[in-house]
Parts: sequence; C-alpha cells; structure tokens
Amino acid sequence: MTPTQLEKARQLVRPTLETKFHIDYQWWDRADREMEVYLIGQLCHEHQAVYANLDAKTMVDHVDAATGEVRRVPGIQHALIAHCAKQPGYVTPQTSLINAVFRIFLANGNTPLSASEIGQRLGRPPMTILRTLSSQRVYKGIRPYVEG
Repeated sequence: MTPTQLEKARQLVRPTLETKFHIDYQWWDRADREMEVYLIGQLCHEHQAVYANLDAKTMVDHVDAATGEVRRVPGIQHALIAHCAKQPGYVTPQTSLINAVFRIFLANGNTPLSASEIGQRLGRPPMTILRTLSSQRVYKGIRPYVEG
C-alpha cells in the first residue's frame, strides 16, 4: 500500500479493544518532529550520556530474544530494548498513560498491541487506553496498526 492508501485505511478503522496500535514512525516525519531527539529523553541516565555526542540514527543488529529474529534498528532503540526498559522506574504507576504506552512500544520493538494487551501490561483500564488512543488527537505517533 502507498502511504496515502495506508492513511485512508487508518481513517476507516473504528478501533475496538482488540484493535492493534503501534508507533507510526512516518507520523513523526509528517509532523516535522525529530524522533531521535525525543528518544534520547526516554533513555536511562547512563545511555543519555552515551548518546549525547553520538549519531542516534546509527543502525545496529537487534536479536529478538523470543523469536530469534534479527532486525536492523537504530542504536538508540537497541539501548532502550536491551537495557533502559529493564531498569526499575522505566514505567511506573506515576508515568502518564501516553508516556507509558509509548515506552511499552519502544521496549517491545514497536510490536503492535491492542488496548487490552496494553492494559494488562500497565494494570490500567483497557477502555481508558482505547478512548485515549482512538481520539482525534494523535499522541506521539501512536496510531491503529494497518498492515501494508
């Protein structure tokens, strides 16, 4: 599907509790925002210092521990998955809903998840998550996942 076709398909989706969501990286480009700059703020203090003077777009191999699949990901995302997301306090009950959902997607390599699955991971009501993610406003590029 072309980007235009994907966008039209997304607009036709009426999200339910089982609709999958993900971070739409193209949204960041269209919104003229620097995702890499934002990602640095999601790193633990140790990796924030490391990436302060490095190119956040440098690609590295990441091995999915569950599937064994090897994918090329930005080094900053690899640091988030392999280290930062495993630190205490990465997501706490005090983390805002949007930041918590965003961090879950960063930690899982942006594997699409439903509001029900996100709710289980966060211990928050799936309906609240669904209402937030399916509103007119797009938060941090989190949108319904449309295969294409």
